[in-house]
Amino acid sequence: MTENKPIIRLFFAKMKEAFGLLSDEEKMAFMRKDRENLDMLGMKAVSMIHCNVSDEEWDYIGVEQWPSMEAIKERERFENEELEVFKYVESKIILGTPESFEDYGKM
Repeated sequence: MTENKPIIRLFFAKMKEAFGLLSDEEKMAFMRKDRENLDMLGMKAVSMIHCNVSDEEWDYIGVEQWPSMEAIKERERFENEELEVFKYVESKIILGTPESFEDYGKM
């Protein structure tokens, strides 16, 4: 991936039963800690789709823009070691760089 371009992170997420069993206070603490890390690392949310009404496989699909691969690597470390998201969320992540769609199909 090109270092001078932002990194796009596409994620698919399904909440596990363990997240639903947390108290409201525990959920809020988890989400607050999560958001603080996202903001600190410079993530910009492009879009978040709540899709469990039409898709049984995923609850959410999100598109995020990150400033660098270093930020992505730090995020992955935080998710695994500090948030332990694997306990609460099943996910799939795809990384890429932005491409223009402006000239697609035009001559």
